[in-house]
Amino acid sequence: MISIRKYIKAFIFFLLVILFLGVSYIVDLIVGDKRKKLGYFSKIASFMSKLALIILGVRVKIKNLNKLARKRENYLIVSNHLSYMDILVICTIVPSVFIANSELKEQFPLGAVTKYSGGVFIERRNRASLLKDIDNIKDILNMGLDMVLFPEATTSDGEKILKFRMPFLTSAIQSNVNIQPICIKYRELNGSDITASNKHIVYFYEGIGFFDHFFRLLEQKSISVEVQELETIEVSPESSRKEVSALAYKRISDAYFQHSVDI
Repeated sequence: MISIRKYIKAFIFFLLVILFLGVSYIVDLIVGDKRKKLGYFSKIASFMSKLALIILGVRVKIKNLNKLARKRENYLIVSNHLSYMDILVICTIVPSVFIANSELKEQFPLGAVTKYSGGVFIERRNRASLLKDIDNIKDILNMGLDMVLFPEATTSDGEKILKFRMPFLTSAIQSNVNIQPICIKYRELNGSDITASNKHIVYFYEGIGFFDHFFRLLEQKSISVEVQELETIEVSPESSRKEVSALAYKRISDAYFQHSVDI
């Protein structure tokens, strides 16, 4: 029964990815304006993400959603990072442009999906590219679009929040766009708490292959995840990148480990 469920879900998910890439490719061809194109990409990705989470059996619980729900301004959204599912989860809450590592660009299917969801690929190791990427992110924020940054720069195994990489917070400071921290916590797998023995099924971290992880994920009946909106960090051109990063880290870390399960 598990195998049948897995293959049926895999087939439906594959069709959804093809549909998503096809629709987004058409948008890419016919829409020239960058702001409009990114806006369409993020809205299409948001709709498709909702369908994808239904297929995967992921139930999202939203806690303290306030600023993002009212949509009176745009934000640089910063979050902890546990799995590629984080992107789907955030997309269902707020259509956004995601900031992704350049290494992801060549990885199929994640690279193509990220590109056509409006993802911006960044190079963290080259200073010349870094400055160019910061300017690009700043330009998109100035367009009034929400952007999502995972400051840890990679996924973790959930035992701790990794050290934040600070450079791209500069984009929010220079564009005077406030930073909205959120905290993602995967609570349950098939009705039971996520623990050290089963976290590898949900979390996607170093040493785990994508396709092995994904097909194992398809075998599951349900996953429960909580997304908590935290206090907004207001910035100005005079804000300290180091202080802003430390504040975002503290708020996300405090929220993550408050009443967290034993992992």
